[in-house]
Amino acid sequence: MVLNSLRETFSYILRYPLILLSGIWAGCIVSAVEYCMFNGLDFYGESIGFFGVIAFPFFIGASYEMIRRDDRSLTAFCAGGLSRYFAVLLPGAFVTFFGAIAALILTVILGAIGGGQDDVLMVAGVFWVFIPLLFFFFFFDTAAVLEEKKVFASLMRSVVFVRSRPFEVMAFYCACCILLVVLFIAGAFIGSVFLAGSMVFDPSLDVNTLLNMTVEEQQALIGEEGTSLIIVLYAVVTGIFTAILLPFKAAFYRRHVAAVSDQTEEAKKEEGVYDEKGRWYKYS
Repeated sequence: MVLNSLRETFSYILRYPLILLSGIWAGCIVSAVEYCMFNGLDFYGESIGFFGVIAFPFFIGASYEMIRRDDRSLTAFCAGGLSRYFAVLLPGAFVTFFGAIAALILTVILGAIGGGQDDVLMVAGVFWVFIPLLFFFFFFDTAAVLEEKKVFASLMRSVVFVRSRPFEVMAFYCACCILLVVLFIAGAFIGSVFLAGSMVFDPSLDVNTLLNMTVEEQQALIGEEGTSLIIVLYAVVTGIFTAILLPFKAAFYRRHVAAVSDQTEEAKKEEGVYDEKGRWYKYS
C-alpha cells in the first residue's frame, strides 16, 4: 500500500507541478540559514529560519488544497495557501508549544537526576517528548486541509488515524526515512566527488580532532568552494525531500483514511439487528 501511495505521489507532482514550490521554498531557506551560520551571521540565520517556518504552512495548505480541489491553477494554489494557512499553523504551533513545555520540564527533571552535567540525558528527554508527538500528530495538516477539520479536531483525527492504521503508518515512516537516507547518501557521494580534488587533508588529523573542530576551522579545511557546495547540496536534498513528502503524505492519507471511514461505517451498521421480516433496527 505504501508503494501504491508512492507511485501516486509522482502522479500528483506531474498533475500539480506547483507543489514543487514547497521544495524550492524549503531549499532556499535552508541554504540561506546555512550560509549565515557558516559566515558567523547567527542572528540573521535564526531570523530567516524562523520566518521560513512561519511561512511554510502557506505552501502546505496550498499543496493539499490543490489536491483536494483537483485544481492545478496558480489561483487555486494561492487561494488554498491563504485560506488554509491558519488551519495548518495553529495546530502545529500548539503541538510545538506543548512539546517544548513538556521537554523543558522533563529536561529539568533529568538534569536534576544527573546533577545537571549529563547532556545525553537532556537530549534524550527532548526526544522522548517529541518523537511520540510526531508519531501521533504527524497527519494533522492533511486532516485540516483534506478533511477540513478544525484545530483540535485535526489533531484528534491524526491520533485516530494513526491508531487505526499503526502498521501502515510505521511503513510510511520507514519509507520516508529510507528516502531521506538515500538522498543524503547521493548528496554525500556527489559532494565527495567534487571535493576530492580540491581538499588536502592533514594525515595527522584523527576523527576526534575533526569532530571537535569549530565552524571556522571546518570552513578553512573545506575551503570557500567546498562550503558553497555543501550548502547547495543541503538545499537540494531538503528541497527534493520536501517536494516528495507533501504529496506522498497526501496520497497515503487519502488512500488509508477512506478505508478507516469505511470500517467506521461498517461498525456503525453492525450496531443493530434484523427482525424476522428483514427490517433493520439500530441499537440506541
